[in-house]
Amino acid sequence: MKTFKSFGIIALVVCIFDQWSKFWAVSRLTQAFQGTNGNVLSFADKVDKFLWFKHPPRSGSVEILKDFWSFRYVENPGAAWGFLASSDHAWRTPFFLGVALIAMVFIVYLYKSAELDQLFYRLALALVFGGAWGNFIDRARLGYVIDFIDWHYKQHRWPTFNIADAAITIGAVLMIADIFLYEKSDISEEVSSSAS
Repeated sequence: MKTFKSFGIIALVVCIFDQWSKFWAVSRLTQAFQGTNGNVLSFADKVDKFLWFKHPPRSGSVEILKDFWSFRYVENPGAAWGFLASSDHAWRTPFFLGVALIAMVFIVYLYKSAELDQLFYRLALALVFGGAWGNFIDRARLGYVIDFIDWHYKQHRWPTFNIADAAITIGAVLMIADIFLYEKSDISEEVSSSAS
């Protein structure tokens, strides 16, 4: 009998890490947490601003590796690589929220259907679910997803992304690896043949 304990823990950790990293990005790369007249905001005020303050003014970027890696605040109202970003907000946000919900339900179905010995596949599904959940939270509360990881070589840029996107990508790679590496064990073959 398969449980969702490990799936839930991995997805929750990915989602929490994603939201924490976006909180960090808002605090370091925007002016959202600057109080008026030099007042310091309490942690509760910062969380409130993080959750509900849309389109904060940017304050610059943080260079990690010169000409390769920096952090810069970007709002992505579209999907991957800004797909549908310029379309009408009135249908774009509900569309992406609906697609994300359907995808998350489908991921749970795939997890329930996975064999017990498909560890990479089950890990991959948890990573993808956690990433989808993290981006879903952004889109539901703000109407866009916060991206901040910027990889580039001089003027050539990879689309800016976030921890949720990275988890989804790693999960997709693990799923592809599972396709090529997974061999059904004798036990799972016996269970499938006896079920027919």
